[in-house]
Parts: sequence; structure tokens; C-alpha cells
Amino acid sequence: MNAAARVALAGLALTCLVACGAPTPAPQDEAAAKADAEAHGRSTTKTFADPMLRTEDRARAVEGVVMRQNAATDAAIDKAGGEPDKKPDDR
Repeated sequence: MNAAARVALAGLALTCLVACGAPTPAPQDEAAAKADAEAHGRSTTKTFADPMLRTEDRARAVEGVVMRQNAATDAAIDKAGGEPDKKPDDR
């Protein structure tokens, strides 16, 4: 292998290593994550499951919105259509 090929290969390897590095989170993101963990009663030390736990927390936060929308839709349906159809065994 000649010198130019070695330099090119080393440059390519270095570029791949730099590109694969994880970005450092902003301080306010870290503070928000710590406050969120404390609010949900979790340890504030970082673990491998943090992304999964944050996803579950976001799902729980959205659940209230979805349930309110569901109740509003049910109320609108009841108001517009009267009583729901009754089955023969519902007496």
C-alpha cells in the first residue's frame, strides 16, 4: 500500500469515528430530563432504559388529552343523535 492510500484510509477511518460520536446534550435538556425523572419518582442517574422511560412518560401525559377528547366526542354524539341504539338484551 502506498503512502497516499494509507493517508486516505486513515482519514476515512477518522471521519467515520467522528461522525459516529454522540452529540452532547444541552445543559437545559439535562436539567429538564432530571426534573422529569424526579417528578415521576425515578432515579436521576442515567441508565440504558432512559429513552424508553421518557417515551412511556410522554404516552402517560398524552393519555389525559386523549380521554378528554374522547369524552367531548361522546358528548357531541349523544347530543346530536339522542340515545345510542339499544340491543335486544339491554332492557
